[in-house]
Amino acid sequence: MSDLQLKVNGRDVSIASHPSRRLSDVLREELNLRGTKVGCDAGDCGACSVLVDGKVICACLTPVIQVSGQAIETVEGLATDTLSALQNSFLRHGAAQCGICTPGMLMAAVSLLNRNKTPTKIQVEDALGGVLCRCTGYKKIVAAVMDADNSAPSTPLPEAGNAVGAPIERLDGRQKIDGSENFGADFWPKDAYLVRVIRSPFAHAGFEFGNLEDWKNTTSGVEAVITVDDIKGENSFGVIPAFADQPALAQNAARFRGEAVALVVGDADKVSQLNLDDFPVEWNEIQNTMETGSALKKNAQRVHPSRPGNVLTGGKVVCGDVQNALAQAAHVADIAVETGFVEHAYIEPEAGCAWLEGDVLVILACTQAPMMDRDDTAKVLGLEVDKVRIIPSATGGGFGSKLDLSVQPLLGLAVLKTGKPCRMVYSRSESMASTTKRHPAIMSARIGTDSEGHIVGMEFTGDFNTGAYASWGPTVSGRVPVHASGPYRTPNYHANARAIHTNAPPSGAFRGFGVPQAAIVQEMAYDELAQKAGIDRLEFRRINALVDGDKTVCGQQLYGVGILECLDGLTEDWHVANE
Repeated sequence: MSDLQLKVNGRDVSIASHPSRRLSDVLREELNLRGTKVGCDAGDCGACSVLVDGKVICACLTPVIQVSGQAIETVEGLATDTLSALQNSFLRHGAAQCGICTPGMLMAAVSLLNRNKTPTKIQVEDALGGVLCRCTGYKKIVAAVMDADNSAPSTPLPEAGNAVGAPIERLDGRQKIDGSENFGADFWPKDAYLVRVIRSPFAHAGFEFGNLEDWKNTTSGVEAVITVDDIKGENSFGVIPAFADQPALAQNAARFRGEAVALVVGDADKVSQLNLDDFPVEWNEIQNTMETGSALKKNAQRVHPSRPGNVLTGGKVVCGDVQNALAQAAHVADIAVETGFVEHAYIEPEAGCAWLEGDVLVILACTQAPMMDRDDTAKVLGLEVDKVRIIPSATGGGFGSKLDLSVQPLLGLAVLKTGKPCRMVYSRSESMASTTKRHPAIMSARIGTDSEGHIVGMEFTGDFNTGAYASWGPTVSGRVPVHASGPYRTPNYHANARAIHTNAPPSGAFRGFGVPQAAIVQEMAYDELAQKAGIDRLEFRRINALVDGDKTVCGQQLYGVGILECLDGLTEDWHVANE
């Protein structure tokens, strides 16, 4: 098979890859152009967008043979010594937040601007529609593209005394717009082994391994197979130490679909191509419990034998006499709401690499909590904390889920087993199956007001599906009762919340720790109460909003509240919208 000839960023290159290999892999793995990002390998996210003969294509869906002899442009080709006008505009407008989608956005914008130097907002939105962003809301990105013909440099630092409210350039902005920023999948030591994970195909299953040694010795490229027997420390991690319960690798039984049970480590090119369906493991599916209601039944199987009734923990807040207040209320709303799982859907799947520096294990990974990662990884591996170093890469979106461990202990196990540098990148399906979600909830509330619409009392209960392991379940069940009344004056209050175990994926942190779910209940009840009292819905919230000097349901006296000012700011547009 002869080498393929490509023209990349104006340079002729020769590659030895198989003709069917993804262009994204060729750019990143063989040509070291890692500014092109990979978020899904399915053409859904657009992070891998590049130009081929001036047209936007998804590099992850394009076999390299299809672009032989054509002009390929990547983010690295947009500028050499200085940033392009478009890149400067992105920097000036703060259009790169986490930055994982930014190269794709830039390439899509270049294609548009090559055809139309002064596009309209609708034209920009249409051109960028194939590239997803989970951070910005797109407003600054669209503004940056529309302002690309402005030759102004990036925003200078404000003068002393004029800094408050002034825009400044992001410290990491330049790396994110020139493609040089390293995310979890963008750096690895030379000749690093690749780590892949064997995961449970069932929500609850026992398992037994066959002859792992024979399989390893007869499978090309495999250097090591790792199971729970290779774990030297305490096989249990969790963001809240008192509730730590999740194993790095399951022992005897998996508690959710996607749970890791073994690792395969070896030559990156060969291991990446392995079909792991023939891995020697036999599964024995066990009855599972997926729904909160089923998990709470008297005869329900315990997910964790040590947690009766499948209740992880709970929280409660009580003030005043809520029953008496509701009994005397002029208007009462009874609300019941169920919410489902929500996937964080950050564009960057979990990824990282690890190596040894003397007797120190170094792990570079996308994470929101490097210190917690260090402590838990050291515990699992049986190492002192000063023998583990976590280097946080740029994180391509997290929203709470990357507060939990993912690749870190698995990479550590692989390096300690082989003595070699190792790397791993979750596929999109692995990321969605094995990482935390927003808690599903079953909630109900009764809220009452007097005849003038002032809230007199609120009663709230909520059961939150925390899945197979604790993660942030204790925080969610503790915070929800504190915040379920929202930023509104509620003199009589009784709220309970519980975190319930099921065989669903673990539920964890997701921007609000359960409070957004509870807010749905409160806001629905407020709309009903406003209608019953004959009061405008915005006005209802205004007359009940907390102000400076008020106390919360927990007895905290507040200053600098601000909610009333926010509601006041909506008044004019609200009335226009409701005319």
